[in-house]
Amino acid sequence: MWMVTRLDVVGAIAAACFVALPQQEAPAPGIERLVERIQERYDDASIQAHFVQHRLSRLGSVMNSAEGEVSIAAPGRMRWEYAGSGQLMVVGGEGREAYLYIPADNEVHIIQTDEFTPSQYPFLYLAGRGSLRRDFRVEVVEWSTPLNRNHVQLELTPRRSGTGIERLILEVDPLQATIARLVHFDNLRNAVDYQFHDVQFDVEPPDELFEFEIPAGAKKVYVGS
Repeated sequence: MWMVTRLDVVGAIAAACFVALPQQEAPAPGIERLVERIQERYDDASIQAHFVQHRLSRLGSVMNSAEGEVSIAAPGRMRWEYAGSGQLMVVGGEGREAYLYIPADNEVHIIQTDEFTPSQYPFLYLAGRGSLRRDFRVEVVEWSTPLNRNHVQLELTPRRSGTGIERLILEVDPLQATIARLVHFDNLRNAVDYQFHDVQFDVEPPDELFEFEIPAGAKKVYVGS
């Protein structure tokens, strides 16, 4: 059975974090307001959704896929459960370690707090971490066939070089200001396409959902230490 690799789950690990930068050329007012609404929608949000994840080749074809359930709650807590493989990622929030459990290898990857930032793990923007307006230049694009013909696709290019992100593609519902798709391209041109379905807001998942106990006998792999 195909297993999701750590690269597929979290993208390539880079060395630098985003910082506030001087104001650069602003996007068109309508785009800027849409980005503001998206930020407001996800700040302090509690979310549950079904996700489908594709790892893409440099030509854009799907190399492998996985799916599962994701739960998100402020401040920055996340739980990604992969169907079939038992693979699990738990992010306990700012100031706490994150865990990636890979049952097939009997390994738990432990990610230190100072390594777990939106510049390295862009899906943290779904948990309200970071600032889209501050961190990116934004423009409307036609990147691929949209999941819904009423959606808008935005290309986000980092304002700062050396972040480890080449660009992000967000496909959004402009009426609801919700993200239906996030595509992460790193500086090595690796790409992971996350698509979100049956998204529910304000679900208040229980705190214990974001706790993780390392299984007995599992090998611990410390990332960034």
